Amino acid sequence: MSEQGHAKNLENLTKARDFAAGWGAKYAPSNPLLSLTNLATLIGNAANASDDVQTARTPYRNATAAAEDGFAPLSKLVTRVMKALKVSGVPGSIVADADTYARKIRGRSTSSGVKDDPATPNVNESEKSHSASQMSRAQRVENLDSLILLLESNTLFAPNENELKTATLNDLSAGLKAKMNAVQNTFVPFSNKLNARDGVFYTKGTGLADVGKLFKGYVESFGRDSAEWNQIKDLEFKEIKRKK
Repeated sequence: MSEQGHAKNLENLTKARDFAAGWGAKYAPSNPLLSLTNLATLIGNAANASDDVQTARTPYRNATAAAEDGFAPLSKLVTRVMKALKVSGVPGSIVADADTYARKIRGRSTSSGVKDDPATPNVNESEKSHSASQMSRAQRVENLDSLILLLESNTLFAPNENELKTATLNDLSAGLKAKMNAVQNTFVPFSNKLNARDGVFYTKGTGLADVGKLFKGYVESFGRDSAEWNQIKDLEFKEIKRKK
């Protein structure tokens, strides 16, 4: 879903309204949806909805970046923990169990930075990526907690390095959970603003895109050889809706 596509729809309806305002009395549609007043209202609402999306996107992106930064060192840290465990003298069966958790923690995580693809306008890749990334993070933390519990149950695991101690690992787990919560808490209002924006732009019949198409149909009735049609014929209004 391309943000540029939404902006282009808004830009084109603004151009349509400006052209129509310049035609004077010749622009006299019977449909109230095409009145200059309604066009101005629709343009204003669409601009506000677009601004709201951008405003809500910023904290979500910041929270996502913080979560990615928080999780980035986890795999290497777990590798160090496992090295320390293997030389601690614990039974091999404990090492094997710990290694199972470690492999899952180090497993490939899904990045939440996937962008919307304008080639697939009916699919919101960023929201799908959000869900996959949150699940991946949750699974990694769950396995981290399981690993910590296993380490705590074996007194032979007593590393001198502070960052490998179970108390430090518990603090790390709590911090990662807080970052995950921040991502989710900022995603909800961001998603709500996306839905509100889509309502203004793409509600059937009264949304900006359909009104733009209606406008073109009305002006086309002036005749394809008319000056008015030639002014607006290249304005496009595309349906860019997210899959629910």
